[in-house]
Amino acid sequence: MKNYRLAILSALAVGSLAGLNASAQFSYTQGDLLLGIRTPGTGNDMVVDLGSAASLVTAATVGGGSTGISGSFYTSAQFTASGLDINNLYFSVFGDTSGNTLWATAATTLNEHNAFSQVIAANQFEAIATGANDYPGYYAANVANSSSVTIMPNSFSAGGGSDLSYTQGIKNPNTGASDFGYFPAVNEVSTGSGFSAGTQNATVNLYQLNPASGSTTPGTQLGYFQLAPNGNLTFNIGVAPVPEPTALALLGTGLLALSAVQRFKSKK
Repeated sequence: MKNYRLAILSALAVGSLAGLNASAQFSYTQGDLLLGIRTPGTGNDMVVDLGSAASLVTAATVGGGSTGISGSFYTSAQFTASGLDINNLYFSVFGDTSGNTLWATAATTLNEHNAFSQVIAANQFEAIATGANDYPGYYAANVANSSSVTIMPNSFSAGGGSDLSYTQGIKNPNTGASDFGYFPAVNEVSTGSGFSAGTQNATVNLYQLNPASGSTTPGTQLGYFQLAPNGNLTFNIGVAPVPEPTALALLGTGLLALSAVQRFKSKK
């Protein structure tokens, strides 16, 4: 009887894991925005499907100017399972359509380019989406994954570059810069080493780029993403607030140190 019960329990456990893995298949449709998160030096990236840009803007508008990303599209348990750290965190949001309309985040204004040029970035976006879709099904399943979240090794690259992790997809193969092989602006925002202990939010603007004849037409700014030190990530209508300058604080620290040295010398 004891062995019989153990057999039943084992079967139930296997079935539960199978159910988790079956439900962990990433669901992406071209035109969806993807959130890529990485911490250099750690083993994993996390890619999150946020749905369409239009739906995100609508949700923020209905929500009084803001809508939640963390807790809605990914959980704190998934973030923990990824092994990522809120300190020294890098993230960006991006997406594309078959007509080469692009969405991308940037610290400064992104300009539109022609369709031929924009397809370079679109190919990188789609390679990350394909990697997020294929990795759980063909390479390794993670019970923390879901239809909107894939956790994968940051070194993942397959299909001759058509299946990539976020870390590999944002990397420019020619320069090593994190610009999707195309954008001259900084697309990611980083938090820094003491982020979780501070009060300063990390923000980055979201732009829509419609193919134009050149590279001097600014993209349309749709809103901005804001990450708080407690890990709360939101999308907000408006322009990202300018971070408080730290130069004066650093200068003040330097002056205090210099004053201390001078007092020490005078005592001698």
